[in-house]
Amino acid sequence: MMEAIASFLILFIIYFLGILAIVQLAIRPMKRMVDNGDGTNKQWETNHLKILALSFLLSLITTTIAYLIFP
Repeated sequence: MMEAIASFLILFIIYFLGILAIVQLAIRPMKRMVDNGDGTNKQWETNHLKILALSFLLSLITTTIAYLIFP
C-alpha cells in the first residue's frame, strides 16, 4: 500500500511540474495594478492562483489515468 501511494505521489509531482511549465507558456503569468472601487487605493492583481489550480487539476487527472493504466 505504501509503495502505491509513493509511486502515485512521484508520478503526480513529475506531471505537476511538467504541466505547470506548459500552462505557464499558454497562460502568461500576469501582474498588474488595479484601482479598487473608490479610486483611493491600488492593489496588485495576478493570475497565479488560476495557473496553479489548472496545473493541479490537470496533473491530478493525468496521474490518475496513468496510474490506472500502468499499475
